This record gives sequence, structure tokens and C-alpha cells, in this order.
Amino acid sequence: MDRIKIYTTNEQIQAMDAKHILSEAGINYFEINKMDRSYAGMLGGDIELHVAKEDAEKALELLADLK
Repeated sequence: MDRIKIYTTNEQIQAMDAKHILSEAGINYFEINKMDRSYAGMLGGDIELHVAKEDAEKALELLADLK
């Protein structure tokens, strides 16, 4: 399965919102958390959400207001 990165944030709350929106729409996602857990975003790092290529367009539309 080809995955497309559709969302990046350094805020845990925004990532939770995005994951909720995708779940409610029935879109499976893959999360990559590059944040340092010791400092939870204070030193940088991002949370990335990836979806299947065929779901990317719909996912981007759903998450457009979060960016």
C-alpha cells in the first residue's frame, strides 16, 4: 500500500483532532510521532499522519480547516 503524508503538526491536540476526523470518516491512517516524549513538543519534532493513496484527496479535504 502506498501511503501519502497528509497532515503534520507539533501539537498533540491538533493531531488528536485530525485522527478523530479521519476515524469518523472511516479513513484508516498511519501515525509517525517524531516528538521527543520527554519534552512533548518543546524541542521540536512533529506528528505525521499518512493515509492510503486512494484516501488522500478526501482526507485532505476533511482536514483543510485544521491547517
